[in-house]
Amino acid sequence: MPNITRLAAQASLAVLKQLLARLSHGDRSWLARHVVEDRAAPGVRALVDFGYGTIRGWKNSEFDIDINGEAVLMERLNAFSPRIVLDVGANIGDWSLAALKYLPSATVHAFEIAPATSAKLIANAKGVGDRLVVNACGLGDRTGEITLYYTPESDTASSTVSLAMDIARPNHGVTRVEELKVPISTGDAYMAEHGLTHIDFLKIDVEGAELSVLNGFAGAFARKAIDVVQFEYGQVNLRTRVFLEDFCNFFQAHGFRVGKLLPHGVGFKSFELTDEDFIGLNFIACREDRGDLIAAIGCPPLSLH
Repeated sequence: MPNITRLAAQASLAVLKQLLARLSHGDRSWLARHVVEDRAAPGVRALVDFGYGTIRGWKNSEFDIDINGEAVLMERLNAFSPRIVLDVGANIGDWSLAALKYLPSATVHAFEIAPATSAKLIANAKGVGDRLVVNACGLGDRTGEITLYYTPESDTASSTVSLAMDIARPNHGVTRVEELKVPISTGDAYMAEHGLTHIDFLKIDVEGAELSVLNGFAGAFARKAIDVVQFEYGQVNLRTRVFLEDFCNFFQAHGFRVGKLLPHGVGFKSFELTDEDFIGLNFIACREDRGDLIAAIGCPPLSLH
């Protein structure tokens, strides 16, 4: 028997959509102001919580590869037979393994800087073969050693940025942080060492150190040796003070267009101040001179206008 509460919610949602569609912008604003007048009422608080969740859902703050657009993106990129993919901040390998599935022509070079997590990545990579190259180190803007702020309580929360742990503590329930010295290199140095002349797809998820990783590929960007980049942006950027505008300026200077990853494609658009919302999650940068790629992966951007 269907869940009665779920059915009632679906019916209420249908009525709400029909009502709001018939109201003018001014009437919707009036309704929104007046419905929250009693700010302490449980019903009002529940409504506001629902509204906040709606905004996060609309802006695609979603981690599941199969529904947040990452799988769709890779399926569309597959038409271009990408050969070299880098997964920087690979964690235990979920994204790398998905890339092997959706991009059968590609070799994935995975990087995980936390020793305990990279051990899990290596274990998960067994049986995959030489299409997955695991590197138990990180990438950044220099070579040598760097301090990793590591927590054994979460595979996804460790970072080379100490301020990032301010976000990890409440979001991941982190109570214990250790400082480890770990190896790091630059993307340019890695490419030279491994004879890589071109990167089709570079994915970066390094808990606040994304811009450092990008700067380590300075030579590759100058040579137009990277086609598509996926990077994270969200609450951690409030602590690092590296904003979405900084990413957009970086990519614009290197001849890229930037867009938010949505479930049905990438919403390429010029940066606007209202985009600086810290909701996240994934953004895509594509070389501007690759109109074929942009056309294949693009979709209309989010807009309330």
